[in-house]
Amino acid sequence: MKNSKELLKLQKHYDDLFLKYKNSYKTSQQSSRATQEKRMQILTNDFNLKKGDKVLDFGCGTAYLYNYLLKKKKFNGLYTGIDLSKKIVDFNKTKFKYNSRVNFLNQNILEKNFSLNNYDYIIINGTFNNKTSNNWSWMKLCLKKLFLKTNKVLAFNNLSSYVDYFDKNLFYVKPEKVFKFCKKNLSKYVILKHDYQIKKNIIPYEFTTYVFKKN
Repeated sequence: MKNSKELLKLQKHYDDLFLKYKNSYKTSQQSSRATQEKRMQILTNDFNLKKGDKVLDFGCGTAYLYNYLLKKKKFNGLYTGIDLSKKIVDFNKTKFKYNSRVNFLNQNILEKNFSLNNYDYIIINGTFNNKTSNNWSWMKLCLKKLFLKTNKVLAFNNLSSYVDYFDKNLFYVKPEKVFKFCKKNLSKYVILKHDYQIKKNIIPYEFTTYVFKKN
């Protein structure tokens, strides 16, 4: 995100959420733990995690994805979480200080001097949903930079433009626009899912994209 004022605003937004909700799904703007887990299930459903695999959680919040991977995937690899909120990252470092398989970064990946290791799986859950003045540009830059550091799969979700209600504070995008960008700029191997329900009896209002690295 090039606009430093918007970046600081977003950082403060998540700092405030953390101060209010602490280690809760609400800190990550999730409506419930069930919907949060549903999204994680969709994002990781086809992942065959192996011992030693490296996972990057971009926009990690309070790192619930790590707990989910341990519980549902028997994850035995290395986990790194990145978040804009220093308060959240400091909390995570304290919470997992005795776990050598976990690491956290409080950085902006679009900074020129930022360097990132390679990861087998990079997962992005809800990170692109907050409305800014340049969502699409920021998202494209993030995806390009992150895919270069992906060994196997980059998976992320978005709010769909095919809905009957729009929240003015959130970013909605056409699925076909995302699919076309990924096919043209990242990889020829792309899957987009727009058929799942996060909440019962509510039409699909978001979608998940998987971009595969093929050597």
